[in-house]
Amino acid sequence: MFDEEEFQRSLAQPRLSRPVPEFLNSNRSVEIRAIPESELQQTTKEWFEWFALKLDYLSECHDQDLSWIMTWAKKYWWSFLVRDMSINDELYAQDVRYTDVTTFGRTIVGIDEFVKYNFAFFDAIPDWRYDPLPEQAYIDVQPDGTVRTVIRYMGSGHWSGPLRLYPYDDSAPTIHGTGRFIQAPAVDRYHFNKDGLMIEGETLYDFLDGVQRAGILPRDDSFAFRTLMGASKIPAVVQKIGRRFSK
Repeated sequence: MFDEEEFQRSLAQPRLSRPVPEFLNSNRSVEIRAIPESELQQTTKEWFEWFALKLDYLSECHDQDLSWIMTWAKKYWWSFLVRDMSINDELYAQDVRYTDVTTFGRTIVGIDEFVKYNFAFFDAIPDWRYDPLPEQAYIDVQPDGTVRTVIRYMGSGHWSGPLRLYPYDDSAPTIHGTGRFIQAPAVDRYHFNKDGLMIEGETLYDFLDGVQRAGILPRDDSFAFRTLMGASKIPAVVQKIGRRFSK
């Protein structure tokens, strides 16, 4: 069960199954330094310290106690790091709405669907960890006292299993990992109701960057990539011909 002691213990617990390489073995056209787990742990610790100072400052500015956001952030981070969903009712509204690149424009509704979506990533990347980046969190306090946040973080882990996209079950389109270590940034947006529960959220990231970092999509300067992009000409030509004959 979550408490401050458990949070601090989880903060110090390594999660990655294998050592991190010096550079990502990716298909990006530039060399990308991989952040080792010890550094991820340290920057996450620094982030929570910085976030506490920011919330203290904003509480003074708005004459409103915002310390509950820190409690929520610790519970949320701990829950997914240790894969413990026992405190979901303390984090999310029952009808929480969420979108992700992998929903293809759909909105996930409800705690169970939100958890299923998250565990699709854990099934594909069992040692997946999220680490917020220092000084990259933005908080918006609304006139009615509700709060919205945007947080940028780094996701890290070894993509060794199948990543199921929406609807995140056996019927879903699936991307199979190569076992490589992947590390990529993302941005999360959370909206909270007056009870301090997340009612709406969104995860944004560069999908092209992610699958190239994982070695699934080829480099942009490769023959395979250029051939793949060139295939987009086929529907363009078909549509032009269709429009011509429809006149």
